[in-house]
Amino acid sequence: SAKLPPVVECRTASHELIRGENSAKQPQEKYFATNLIRVATCAAELPGADEFYNLARRHQCLVTCGHSNSSWNEMQLAFDAGMRHVDHFWCAMSSVPSMRQRFNVPMQGSMAEFVLMNSEMSTEVIADGCHLAPELLEFAYRMKGATRLCLVTDCNRALDMPPGEYLFGNAEEGTMFRSDGKVGWAPNGSLASSIVGMDHMVRHMRQNTSASLPDVIRMASLTPAERTEISHETGSLEVGKRADIVLLDSALKVVHTIAAGKFLA
Repeated sequence: SAKLPPVVECRTASHELIRGENSAKQPQEKYFATNLIRVATCAAELPGADEFYNLARRHQCLVTCGHSNSSWNEMQLAFDAGMRHVDHFWCAMSSVPSMRQRFNVPMQGSMAEFVLMNSEMSTEVIADGCHLAPELLEFAYRMKGATRLCLVTDCNRALDMPPGEYLFGNAEEGTMFRSDGKVGWAPNGSLASSIVGMDHMVRHMRQNTSASLPDVIRMASLTPAERTEISHETGSLEVGKRADIVLLDSALKVVHTIAAGKFLA
């Protein structure tokens, strides 16, 4: 994914605040020209966000808003520029109380209300059991449905590793966080993303919401593929698509993994 270097303070969660210049002055084009980027994220309240969104849309990316304290009006401008998705719902995003802090009164709508109101918007949930309580997972599923809600790991390099200290980003100069074996924690006490994989998300979503198993699997596979416009290649078991398959047992534990038609050891 691609992210615009921020120029004003936004909701960075466990990430350090980065400061940069307006997106129009950044060499974003070279990144999109690689054709590797499928998801492009920018906080909607940042100067130059509309230029970034337009550029990403021209390169057929899923354009998203994340780590943002944007208002309803800023979300509408982003939507007009091609933004159609919000990263990890309820995590590092604006709310009505945060809008009150920014604009005082009258209270204004936030990212949450905009996503829930707009049928074209999709979002995602971190269903690791630490970020969101079951009632929030259920609420998101009922409000957006399986075709507009994705499961996301938001995972880091502590995946399946023992508790300890790890780094975000650059392996030598990244931001430190601590894993307690269940989730990541930033030095300031905020959550620092998940440390478990998609199989865990599938099991937790199935066990803690009313979503059917087909819907849960869809949210982990076909819906993300549709939103990133690669569903003609992957996301479901159909003739002509990639033979990338995960086989689960009745407890939804991984039994086999098949990549490009070959069983992995």
